[in-house]
This record gives sequence, structure tokens and C-alpha cells, in this order.
Amino acid sequence: MLAFFPRIYENELLYSVISRYHYFSGNLNIKDTTRDLFGKGKLNIIPDLPTDLNALIERVQHFSDKRLIDWLDQHTLYNYYTNFTNLKVKKHVLERMTESTGKHSLHHITGQVAGNVKEHVYFRYCPVCLKNDIEVYGETYWRTYHQLPSVFVCIEHSTFLRNSNMSYRQRKSSFAQPSLMNCTSINDSNPVTFPKMSFELLLKISMESYKITVTDYKFNQGMLFEIYRYLLGLKGYKNLNETINQDKLREDFILFYGKDYLRLMQSIPCGVEGKCWLKSITRKHRKSFHPVRHLLLINFFGESVDTVRYCLNKNDNPFGEGPYLCLNPAAYHYQKPVITELKISRCLTTKKPIATFYCTCGFIYSRKGPDIDQKDKQKIGRIKQFGDLWMKKLHYLVYEERLSYRACAKLLKVDTNTVIKYIKNQGRQNKKNDYLPSNNREQWLLLRNKYPSLSKTELRKVNPALYMVLYRNDKEWLNDNSPVIQRRKVHDERVDWSMRDYELLNEAKKAVQELMKSKKPVRITKSLIGKRIKRTTLLEKKITKLPLTMHYINSISESVEEYQKKRIKWAVKQLEKEELTVSKICRKAGIKKCYYQDLKEYINKYINEHQ
Repeated sequence: MLAFFPRIYENELLYSVISRYHYFSGNLNIKDTTRDLFGKGKLNIIPDLPTDLNALIERVQHFSDKRLIDWLDQHTLYNYYTNFTNLKVKKHVLERMTESTGKHSLHHITGQVAGNVKEHVYFRYCPVCLKNDIEVYGETYWRTYHQLPSVFVCIEHSTFLRNSNMSYRQRKSSFAQPSLMNCTSINDSNPVTFPKMSFELLLKISMESYKITVTDYKFNQGMLFEIYRYLLGLKGYKNLNETINQDKLREDFILFYGKDYLRLMQSIPCGVEGKCWLKSITRKHRKSFHPVRHLLLINFFGESVDTVRYCLNKNDNPFGEGPYLCLNPAAYHYQKPVITELKISRCLTTKKPIATFYCTCGFIYSRKGPDIDQKDKQKIGRIKQFGDLWMKKLHYLVYEERLSYRACAKLLKVDTNTVIKYIKNQGRQNKKNDYLPSNNREQWLLLRNKYPSLSKTELRKVNPALYMVLYRNDKEWLNDNSPVIQRRKVHDERVDWSMRDYELLNEAKKAVQELMKSKKPVRITKSLIGKRIKRTTLLEKKITKLPLTMHYINSISESVEEYQKKRIKWAVKQLEKEELTVSKICRKAGIKKCYYQDLKEYINKYINEHQ
């Protein structure tokens, strides 16, 4: 039987209690301590998930009235690592911690290893807690939530935690006993530094981490999957085909926290398909995820571990649950939840959901979602139909109350131009309803009998006044009693390309002869010939079907150099009574100076031959 057992402090790690017992007992060997407390010499005592708790409780029951559930909730990290797992994992971890049964490592089962979130290397402490402990108890101890990888702030004193000199994972032959010496020798002169980030966010995640450490929220993976899907739809990340817009989610997630904070939490969402933790956690849960990542996602949705369970079994409609508000100012049920018919589509540009609300009063409106708060439910993006009730109210305000258009618009929550538009339309409709066919129909029928071969357009030209009266006031009858449009039959006549080629060849030759007779030389080209015979498109697109014509045109077409020489000959003839020079001939021929040197030799040769 034990002679004593240390007092267990608030939020003290069970590992810390055992370390203090080892120190005060005077045992030189750890095996003696484990034999005293657990009845066995070989036992590896770890800080977060210690084992053989039933044996320990049985031996210290005379010194402590705490039950097993109290030890698990207040002095181990059991809840922290199992709150987001399934019932099977929780049961297995509990069996290992109470009876030390099974062969699998608890850190693999709870997802600590697979999540790539590393624990702190050293035990952590709060400087203010340390000072108070020494003053009140004369000693200090390791607190449970200070050792969590998601906690960097003491929630009691709102101060940054510091690293001690004691490793979090000790060798089997030693204990990490907290003391004033190993908690201040280094860290007082070298306080822990953090990247620029919101202290409130650090404090909030620390508080959430503490809650899941001391409370069993009885979450399970299936429940979390349904909750996350609902929140993703509510925030606009779920498409109509039930898929998640992962790119936008990742972009907004990083923007919300910042890379510095996510790097501190070892949770930057990156990696190839299937390895990004943010993609995996928003899909069907096939594995366990580290608690810090659940906390980050829950906080990103604007929820906490206390409120997120209320999102279970809710409709993930981005516009919330019905009935919805009727926003028809002319209705007696204005701004009351009476609309039950809703249709949701998707914006082609922004991909956001668009809801169209149909009220029984005839008022139809739509808006782009999702609805974030209650104010969004009173917004109208576009009015698709006002309905009879609104139109009657408009008629009453204008013709009975004799209100101005501006006053009517203010009462009906629309623009003044909208009131003017519908008043005019209402006037046209009333005028149309007051129309009496009288003998107009008979006159149209007589007109048809008199000219049975004319079409509807031709009959209109015979009596345009009668046609317009019927068109404006009796359009349906007019369409039913007018001649049917006779569609022309298109005859698909095959083209004889051989004959067409021969015809175009003759036309091309005539055109060339006319061009040759021009007083001033012109350059013979395919485009010029096509313009003369008005067949430019044919010569451009049907060259393979016009071999004779194209052969002739290619043989007669002139290059730029040939055209320049032809102009030089013409210029020499024009200047035969004058003294001939290269520059004078080029100016007369309209040749640019840049070509003078190239043509100088040809011009001189031609002058000599001509003389």
C-alpha cells in the first residue's frame, strides 16, 4: 500500500503528478516508482495518453476521490485526440489507457502521425502561472492544455507560452519534473517570438483547444462530414451538382488565416490531389484528422465546438430553410414568411446560387446568394413579375388616391420610372380591352376575297389603316385570318464549271484588251481583272474549278518590276522631244526615288536603244 500520493492540481497532467511522486518518494530508479503506482516495473509513462490507469486508481484511491472519467477529462489528452474520431477508435484508445491492451500505437490510431502535425519538442509553461504556483503551492506543475500543438497562449492570463528546458518525450529512465530552474534558465532571456498575426485568433483557438480537452463532445466522423457539407453549402462553396469548389475554398481559407498563422499551426492546405488535408476533410472521412485542423475549419465557418453540433440535420440550402419572406409592398403579408415555392439556379459568371421566389400573390423576385445573415433575406436582386395585386394597388394609388408618381414609387418600393412604365402599359391594355371589332374583321375578309392571290404584306399595302387597327387590337385574329406565307422553293441547280470557265476566260480576255488600250499604263493583276468583270470572289475561292481562266490570268499578270519597266517605256515616249535623264523619266513614270538606283541601268540602256 502507498504511504502517500501528491495532491493533484487543477488541469495538471497525470504525468506531472507521477513526476512529483517520483521526486518526493526518494526513489532512485523509475522502476521502483512504476512498481509502487502500477504494480509493474516495466512501464513507459507518456505525457499525453498514459496507460494502466485502472491499476493506478486502485492504488491511490485512498488519497484521491477522482474517478476514471475525471482523470481522462482533466488530467490527460484523451478527449483532445479522440473528440473528432469515431466510436471504435474512442473505445480502442480507452481500453489501451485503462488496461494497456492491444498492440497498435495510440498516436497512429488517433491520427497524430498521419496528420503531419508535430507536437512541441519541450514542455511548455506560462510565466504568470509559474510565478503564482511558486507563491501559492511552493512548486509548479505541467498543465494539460499548455502542451497541445494548437495552443500558444495561456487562456487564464492571456500571455504567450514559453518552452522549458525539459523534453516532452523523456527517456524511459527519467521524468521531466517541472521546477523554477528548468522553466526560467533559458526562456526568460529569450522569449518565444511569433509572426505578425492576430492575438485574438491565437487566444480563440487556444480556448477551443481547452474545451475539447476537458469535455467529451461525442462527435463522430459521420456527424462531422454532414455538418461540414451543410456549412460548405451555406457559405457558397457547394455547387448545384453537390461538388465542392475546392480552389475557392482553399483560396478563402488561406486568406482568412494568413500563411504565417497556418504555418504556425502546421496546417497550410497544399499538396497533390488526395493529399491536401483541406480537400480530404471536406469529403467523406475515411481517416482521422488532427484536432487542430478540425478546429481551424470550424472557426473558418464562424462556428465553435459548442455550436457546430446544431448544424446537424439542417437543410444546406444557401438561402436557409423556408418559408421565405414575401417582399411585395402591396400585399397584406408584406415581409411575412409565406413563400414556399423556390427555384435555385447558378450564375454563369460568378457561379453563385440564384434563388427565384414565387409568392401566391403573383409577386416573383430573385436574388444572388448565399444568405449570410437575416438582413440578406430582405433583399431583392431583381423583380421578375409584380403580379395582379401589385398592379391593382398601383391603379388605386394613381387613379383613386390621386398620388404623384413619386409618392406611389415610395409606397411600392420601386423607382419612379417603373411606376410610369406600368401606368402606361395599363393604359394601353385598357384601351385594347375597350376595342370592339365591329366591322373591321368583315372588311379584312372582304379584302382577302377581293384579292385572293395577294400575300399578307401586299394586302397591308392595299389598306394600311385597316391593317394597323387590327394589328394593334386584334393581332391573334389577324394572324389566323391572313394568307399563309408561301415559302419559295429553292431549286438546287448544278453549275457547269467547264462552261463557266470558258465564259470567264472570254470575259477576262476582253477586260485585258480594254486595259491595254488605256492611255496611261495600268498593272495587269488578277484582282484588277476580277473587278473589271465583277467576279473577284469567284476568282479568289473557285480557282481549282477555273483552270483555263486562271492559266490565262497568271500568264498575263505583271510583277511590280515588269509594271515599272512598262511605265518607263511609256514615260520615254512621252518625253521624246525633251532631253532625257533618269530622274526626269522616273518622275514622269511615277516611280519612287528608292527604286532609282535599281532601274538606272535599265533606263540608260532603253534610252540608248530608243535614240
